[in-house]
Amino acid sequence: MIFQGVALPALREQLAQETFEARVVQTLGKWHAVWDGKHVRPAFPGGRLALGARHLKNRVAVGDYVTARSQPGGEALIEKILPRRNKLSRKITFSGQEHVVAANIDLLAVMLAPNPGLNTSLLDRFLTAALAAGIESVIIANKVDLLAPGEVSQAMAPYERLGYQLFPMSAKNGKGIEEFRERLAGRWTLLLGHTGVGKTTLTNFLAPGARRAVGEVFEKTGKGKHTTTSALAHMLENGGVIVDTAGIREFALWEVTWRDVEAAFPEIVSAARGCRFPDCRHSREPDCAVRDAAARGMISESRFESYLTLIQEAEGS
Repeated sequence: MIFQGVALPALREQLAQETFEARVVQTLGKWHAVWDGKHVRPAFPGGRLALGARHLKNRVAVGDYVTARSQPGGEALIEKILPRRNKLSRKITFSGQEHVVAANIDLLAVMLAPNPGLNTSLLDRFLTAALAAGIESVIIANKVDLLAPGEVSQAMAPYERLGYQLFPMSAKNGKGIEEFRERLAGRWTLLLGHTGVGKTTLTNFLAPGARRAVGEVFEKTGKGKHTTTSALAHMLENGGVIVDTAGIREFALWEVTWRDVEAAFPEIVSAARGCRFPDCRHSREPDCAVRDAAARGMISESRFESYLTLIQEAEGS
């Protein structure tokens, strides 16, 4: 099952000026697509939602619950964003603005792929941001057919020890996808990863034809045809929804404190109990038990490097 488009001409008279609640399933620049439980409709923000914001790249995000009013032309005017349960945001480095990637998400699925090896630095950023937002995370290791035996388990061992669920797969040939599909049942899952890791291939496998069906709404109205899709939700047959996003090359933290960063590294929190100072950042402080544990190989070198980078970023240094 997929989000079905709406026969706009037949509904224009019936739905004109009707107020309804819906959920945003696609963002297309100033245009969006909203799902009212029966139909997908093109929608645009009105009032203050249509105004630019100095510190905000986008006011409306995929996953938002909104109230909207039908317009005579068949589109809808978004009047209000309902309170969010959570949101996953990143900082746009060149502008300093907040980009809300998605809202009201049940699960974050971070996808990695060899290029040439599994790069975990971006993974650590995603996991830190998700934990700070109160969103559960799982990890996908895609293109496992290109990796040497044991490479995935070796690279992912620190994360599996911390309790993160791992899904090794090959989205190109369907290997390992069914196990992941079961995890999505009844949940809104946000799929994130670097450009080229295979997110769209996986999404098309899980929800074939969904992108085309949602796109028909805009083809009929001429709205949003020349904008770039930043996020698109696809309904699955098991009641889940997967949100595909454009490839992210960088993910700067947004309003994440150093304590949030530390909490995302439980192995460091555990070792920090032996530090001399309770507010030790584990970078230059004397008698640091974390640095000692890292030097003795008790903490993953790559994880410790990620931690130090993210701590500096969170503190603005």
